[in-house]
This record gives sequence, structure tokens and C-alpha cells, in this order.
Amino acid sequence: MDVKTPIDRINYTGDLGIVVNELCGLYEVGKPADFHVVEIGYEDCNLVVQTPKGKYLAKIFSKVRSPDDVLRYTTIMDKALQAGVNHPSLIRTSDGKVTGEVGGLSMVLMDFIEGKTFLEMDRLPTEQERHAVLEQAALVNGIDYRPPYFLDTWAIPNIKTMLGRVERFILHEDMKLVRRAVAIFDEVPMEKLPACFVHGDFTKANVLKGDDGRIYILDFSVANWSPRIQELAVIAANLLYDKTGTATLKDTTELVAMEYGLLQPLSVVEKRYLYPYALAGVAMEFMGAHQEKYLYGSDTPETDFWMKLGRNGLKKELSGV
Repeated sequence: MDVKTPIDRINYTGDLGIVVNELCGLYEVGKPADFHVVEIGYEDCNLVVQTPKGKYLAKIFSKVRSPDDVLRYTTIMDKALQAGVNHPSLIRTSDGKVTGEVGGLSMVLMDFIEGKTFLEMDRLPTEQERHAVLEQAALVNGIDYRPPYFLDTWAIPNIKTMLGRVERFILHEDMKLVRRAVAIFDEVPMEKLPACFVHGDFTKANVLKGDDGRIYILDFSVANWSPRIQELAVIAANLLYDKTGTATLKDTTELVAMEYGLLQPLSVVEKRYLYPYALAGVAMEFMGAHQEKYLYGSDTPETDFWMKLGRNGLKKELSGV
């Protein structure tokens, strides 16, 4: 199966430089001096563009996104910025719009934040950075907006659907661990979990430490109205996963619940089931990587990273069970 590249996602075969020239004119940011495609990610096509006026990130939306999907995404980014979330500022076109169109391609342009994600830095957040991340999570979860539902196949509540899609690709020994995580998640009383607006993807790839010292939250593409602990589960299972340390996922979920609870109190049910929810999140990382590799053709170093992270996380938690 062929690897699906960012250019494949927008189904564009022409000179991308022409598109970049036109979008820079549309957003009145000056003539592009240089640009390159960002290879990380599975959804849209992101470009870093340098002009005399500054450095920008252009997000060209995948062809599978409908106009309603694009409107949903841009509305969410606006809401996040209005709520004070640290997210790149959106640039508007000459006629005041956030979304632009060039050659049938829909896009947005935003400031480029100098810094590195925790995936790029390959390290855990410090205590101070962890507090800043949870502050951002609390801001996100306080956004008073219920967006149209978006089907995120990686979202933890979809764990059984994902299992059905990828189980034939998973090794027997790994499958034992996955089924154990699924069985534990089955005990979570979903209907009793408080819901709110969640980013849903506070991963190592989407949390950036800016050169200005601030923590930035990237990529709201899978934001939904979901159980609040979904936010905390992803943070514990992914962003705070320590491949070399002795802390267990249960230890991490207890720490996250305590520190987030100082900002926004959690219910008794949320505290009790955060660990099973986060464990399911580890299984979803592992299975989601199988989906990308075997069903979508994304056989990339990023996919291998998520698969290894998920497998190691499951082994760390469940090998002795």
C-alpha cells in the first residue's frame, strides 16, 4: 500500500508554489520567500511559509473535509482564542475572512510559533510545564460551545469499533493486552461522566513549548463535546508517558486528577474511572497506529512511534496482570 503524504490528502498535482503565492496574496502577508511541507500528522496539509512580513503556518484542508467541516474547524479555533487558549493567531484575508480558497483548495493561515513540540523534544514536561498544560486544558474545557459532532476514529469511546477494524493486523500476544484494556474500559459508566468541550488530542505532537516560554495547544481538528476525562486521559496516556521512568499510568492519572482538580473540581465518578479511560487511550494509540499503517497506508516513522508507544504502554501496565 502506498504511503499517503500531506499532498495526497489535498489531491493536488500542480506546482504548490503557485498555491503558496496566491494564498500569500489573499492574506496580504507579502511575497513568499520560502516554504516547506510539514510531514507530521494524518489529516490536512500544513505548510510553513516565510515572507518579509513574518513566518506563518498555512493549513490546507483535506479534500475529505466538507465546507461544513471547515467552518466547524475555523469556528473552534476562533472560540479557543476568545477563551484565552494559547493557540496561534489566525490571519484574515483582505475581505476579513478566516477561511480562504485558492484553486479549489480551502485553507487558513496563522502565525507560526517558534518552538518545539514535546514529540520533537522527546522529553516529558517539567512540573511547571505540566501545570501550564493543565491550565490550558481547563481553559479549553470551559469553552461554552457544543460543536457539530465529528467522528474521530481514534477517540477513546470508539475503542470497540477500532478493535473490529484492526484486530486482524495485531499480533496474538499484543491482542491479549488490547482485549484486557477493552474489558477494563467496559466497566466505565459513560452516561455518568460529565461532558464538556474537549480538544481531545493533547498529545506529544500537539503541545508545543514556545521559545517565548509559553505552552501552546495545536490542532483542534478532533475537538468534540465529550466526557471531560477524555482530555485528562490523553494527557496522562500520551503527553506524560514516561518510557524510561518507573511511574505507572495509574500514578500519572492520580497526579493529573489532583492537579487539574485544583483548577476545576472533578466528580467522584471522574476520579474513579480516569485510569480505565486512560488505559483505553493507550490501547487506542496502539490500534490507531495499526489503522494508519494497514488501512490508510501511512507507513511512516510517526506511525511506528505511536505503535511503539502504545505497545510499550500496554506492556508496562498489563504484562503482570
